[in-house]
Amino acid sequence: MVTDAPILFRVGWLSYVIVASVVLANCDSTAQQLARPTGASPVIQTKDWQMHTDPVYGFAIEYPKEYVILKEVTLPTPTQPAAVQRVRFQRKTIAAGQFADREPPMLTIQVFPRPSGRSLRDWLNSFGLLPPGSEITAVQLPGAREGVKVALRQQLAPNEFLYFATDQYVYGLIPLGPESEKMLASFRLIMTP
Repeated sequence: MVTDAPILFRVGWLSYVIVASVVLANCDSTAQQLARPTGASPVIQTKDWQMHTDPVYGFAIEYPKEYVILKEVTLPTPTQPAAVQRVRFQRKTIAAGQFADREPPMLTIQVFPRPSGRSLRDWLNSFGLLPPGSEITAVQLPGAREGVKVALRQQLAPNEFLYFATDQYVYGLIPLGPESEKMLASFRLIMTP
């Protein structure tokens, strides 16, 4: 009798493992089905988000209501290309804190003047923004002539940068926060009068 108890225990334990595996497998497939887009093009859910529009530099972006746009004291340092506009988004709780200026923003948009006759890659190379080892991927945005995503995997976050060029400007986007993907998906170039 004593020798049979461990076998029954093992069979009972094995049946629990099998049942749990079947239940988890069904839960996983249900979750995957819910995650699939149901229409031809998935819609980004940005309910209760706010819109920031810059008619001077021709862009618009949505951002969560928990974020705030940081006020600019100075524009970026001269070691970078000279930006004519910079918009930084931060969580309200962090922005209200004592050390808000030391925290990296959740998303940054920088606008640079674009000299005519230069490709986006040439412009980025001239400022050292395409370092060796970076992964460069072409990306598209309606209204932009060129777009690239630069990933610097050896660098700590932020380590992904998106650049879009129009005839007048280069837009540099630096995502960092958890809502960055949705914010990037909402970024649009708008026509300026």
